[in-house]
Amino acid sequence: MAQYELVAFAAGVVRIYERLSAVGKHRLRGMLLDGIKEDKGLLSIQHEVSTAVHLMCRGFDVEFHDLEQGGGFDFVARKDSVEIEIECKMFSADLGRKIHRRRMAVLFRELASTLAQIYRSASTGLIVRIIIPDRLTPSPEQHQEIDQALRFGILGGKAVTRTESIEVQVSNFSIESSSFSKSPQQLSQREIQDFVSGYTGRSNSNLMIQFSPGQRAVVLSLESRKSDEVLNGMHRQLREAAKGQFTKTRPAILAVQLHDLTVEQFADLAQSDSPWRGNATGLQLMTSDFLQSPSRAHIHSVAYRSHGLLTDNQAEGQKRVEGLSYQIGNGYHPLYKDPKYSVFGI
Repeated sequence: MAQYELVAFAAGVVRIYERLSAVGKHRLRGMLLDGIKEDKGLLSIQHEVSTAVHLMCRGFDVEFHDLEQGGGFDFVARKDSVEIEIECKMFSADLGRKIHRRRMAVLFRELASTLAQIYRSASTGLIVRIIIPDRLTPSPEQHQEIDQALRFGILGGKAVTRTESIEVQVSNFSIESSSFSKSPQQLSQREIQDFVSGYTGRSNSNLMIQFSPGQRAVVLSLESRKSDEVLNGMHRQLREAAKGQFTKTRPAILAVQLHDLTVEQFADLAQSDSPWRGNATGLQLMTSDFLQSPSRAHIHSVAYRSHGLLTDNQAEGQKRVEGLSYQIGNGYHPLYKDPKYSVFGI
């Protein structure tokens, strides 16, 4: 799948590059070079490329407005009498979260020797909750304080340890009746998360684990006292895109990709849609509230796109990636029910 995505991305870039002016080609080269150099990588460019290719495969003539003009929305898509302005947004796994994955990985590398020492001294299962007051920062001082609190608490045999800003809680569990009685190959990430959430009450823990099946296990769970604000972060970015990117002379679509959702999770999210506000998902509520503002009457819809799954049509000798989309329309837009504007539907 990864090799196919790479080839598909390269083919899409070439297909777009051939359609650009000299100015557009120069900007595209710059975006690719910046993406290689920076931490954010090429994911946002991949989202734009796959969106443009999708539109072209649907028979649209795509004008690369941002690349050619140096600002504003990404594309104008034209087909027959339909003209749509499209802006692509990539929401990373860290959007609105107190603990970013890259920072967590750095911290866990720094805690590796402490975890190994705790593991060697363990005789059963241990769940260790490390609770910080707010965000995990890249500060060496914060990381050192976490490491010292962990060592002092665990190796000192304390159930609860508190420093000025860090709390460490330790609880035992039976290996025989836990998920860690299985081999690593038999364990799924979802099963581990469900097991840990039963002890911590947190459904989205940041975990570091070392275990021997049926013998002993140490699970470090890193948490923040403050809740994540993922939907607020998404709403803020959608609001900024709607305010400054579009001309407001054509119907506009915000094409959003949620980087950390699998296809299965995305399907569950879309199937949880409800016409009743009391039963709606948080994503549906946030998007509906976003679209209700009179200043966003030009927004036709917000289309959430999943990552795709590789399919192999042996009869036609073709491989392709097929994914799901979840398009939430603006009931105040005059073309709300016009099927020609459901460009991300089946």
